[in-house]
Amino acid sequence: MEENKIIKAMRIYLGMSQAEAAHKCGIPLSIYAKYENISGTILNGHFDAVYRILVVMQLHPKKFLHGKYELTEVGRKITSRGTGPINRASREELKKCRPVILKKGGKSNGS
Repeated sequence: MEENKIIKAMRIYLGMSQAEAAHKCGIPLSIYAKYENISGTILNGHFDAVYRILVVMQLHPKKFLHGKYELTEVGRKITSRGTGPINRASREELKKCRPVILKKGGKSNGS
């Protein structure tokens, strides 16, 4: 599971900048950016901060931590472009579909 990319895809899908997401989560931008940009960080992070990030990103914490979410094809395409800003066309493409799905049953995550 590319947990940091799932967080990034959901943030973009929800129309937030990293600064807005950090503010809504109540954590410093530098900490939020590490969770989003460095693989494995969110799974080893402070529970309180991780929980707030998952709630803000509309991801069920228990399902997320058990690896039940995965990126859709669009989510993989958008997040594989690195950690820099994405172009307008990619942002619009993400807005049209949910970039994250549940692995079992193929259902959306219910948000």
